[in-house]
Parts: sequence; C-alpha cells; structure tokens
Amino acid sequence: MRRLIPYPVVAGDVSLEVREVRLDDIALPYAMVSVAQRIVALHEVERGRWETARLSVRLHAPQHELESGPWEDVTCFAVHSERRTNVRTSTRLQEEAPGIWSGDIVLYSDRHVGRVQLTGQLVGTVGGVEGRMIGATEDTWTVDLQARTPVKSNTIKTVWADFGDEDGRLYPFRSDPWMVEAIGEEPVLYLNKGFEGLVSLIESTRTVDRSARDAVAAQIAQDVWTVLFNAAVYAIDPDSDAPEWPGGWREATLKRLLPDVFPDRSPDDALSELANRRRDGDGGGDFQANLLHATAKQARLPRNLGGFIRTLRRTGQENE
Repeated sequence: MRRLIPYPVVAGDVSLEVREVRLDDIALPYAMVSVAQRIVALHEVERGRWETARLSVRLHAPQHELESGPWEDVTCFAVHSERRTNVRTSTRLQEEAPGIWSGDIVLYSDRHVGRVQLTGQLVGTVGGVEGRMIGATEDTWTVDLQARTPVKSNTIKTVWADFGDEDGRLYPFRSDPWMVEAIGEEPVLYLNKGFEGLVSLIESTRTVDRSARDAVAAQIAQDVWTVLFNAAVYAIDPDSDAPEWPGGWREATLKRLLPDVFPDRSPDDALSELANRRRDGDGGGDFQANLLHATAKQARLPRNLGGFIRTLRRTGQENE
C-alpha cells in the first residue's frame, strides 16, 4: 500500500535487484541469492569469520515519468537497516542509463547480527524543496547473516535431491526439474540435481545465464505459489457458514494471493467466496485466470521472463 504524500511522486514501479554478492571479495554462488523471494543468505557454517559483504545492486525506475515529471536533481539511494543493531546506512547509486542506477552496498559483520533489510529510494527537488522522496521500492530484500539457504523463515524449505534414485520417494518425478511438497507445517521445494543443466544454470555467474536463471527462478516461484495456494484451499472447511483462516503458511499464502484472485472483495469475503467455490466445485473461468495472474505477480514472472527474452534478442543481434 502506498502512503499518501502531499507532493507529486512517481506512480510507476521502482524495483531493486541484487546482481552479485562477494564475501571478503570472494564471489558467492548465485544459488545463495533468491530473486523470487528477495533473500540473500550469508551463512557462517563454512566461513565462520568474515569482515565485509559487498552486494552489487541495480535499481529500475520509470524513465518516462522521471523525464516528464515535476522533479529536479533526481538521485538514487540504496538503504540497508537492521532493527536489532539500530544501524541504518544509505548508499548513493550511480546513474547507469536513463531510469537505471547501480552500485555496491557494503555490510560490515561487526555492525549486524541477524537480518538486514535492503530497499531503494528516489530523491529529488519538488516545488523548490530539496530532499523529497519521490519513489521507493515496495518489495524489500532481506540479507540474512545466519541462513544457509535463500529461503525466508516460516515460508518454504529448498532441498537439492537426485530424483533418479530408485530407492527414493522422488523417483516417480525423476523427469521433472523440481517438485513442491506442501504438507505438514513446513512445505518443501525439491530441486532435481539429476536434471541436466539445472545445477550449472542456477550456480552460473555468466550474464546470459543470469537472465535464463532469473526466468527459471520466476517459473519455479510461480509453481510454488500455485501449489501452496491449492494446498491452503483444502485446509478450509467448505461447509462452514463463516470459514476460518487456516493459520500458518497456509493463511499467509491465502492473504498474499487472494487480493489478486478476488480484487473486488475484502479478505474475509474473499475467503468465504473461496470456500463457496470449493463446495460448489466452481474453480474455472475467471478464477483460474486470476490465480495465474496472482501467482505470476508474486513470482515477478513478467519482468524476469521479459528480461530473458531481451537478453536473447541482444545476443542474437550481436551474433549476426
């Protein structure tokens, strides 16, 4: 939800991406960065002591608005903060191209102990007043100094496994690149390390591969959201006059997706509508279209897939 501000602000989306992470100037595998969940996992298991973590970031803003809006001297900052240590640091980014800024954010281990929040802000002069914030990222990145895998707490666990193991329970899915298990108190995303090219794609740092990886990550995220949503639906009592929220990750999933599945209803009314549709067996038509839109939005599929297509187009032009 956007705050009401008594001066003109940017209406379009402002987004931030983490492109690379270096721990004491050693590049970390990109698998430790989850684009879909906006998580950077800096584990301390194999490197107990480190001094600095350097994050290369890029911010995108609507170029046409910046050029035509009532703003002057627009600058861009990346802001990282942590409540537990009361640290807040702003880093000015450099303009790379119209509407695009980039730069490096440096975290010092002795200033942080847990989870650092990273956002982006656009600042300019409006009506003669300097230092006005005219735009900010709605989605926050989290830098976890203790997590071993890029997954938010209380959301979903990610596990690499060989689906081709005949004695394993994933063997029936051996031809699939990934599989989501949404049961119990902790859903799990399984990635098939036996699927040709998947590990190398996820861990690659090449520019072209990065675009492909982001597109694949977005598709994985959309599949995860879809499975979690369907599992959450079956946790609702369809015969109740006043259905209750199922709690835990199921409730969190529904509250995240229902505003886009039923955009004209309040959360409680959307839950009742979902229960009614399950009872009546009405799950087609506009419902499926809205669900596809909601999961794609959460997974940022349009942006990541569009970026991949543009990268392929540029590569093709360069090879001509």
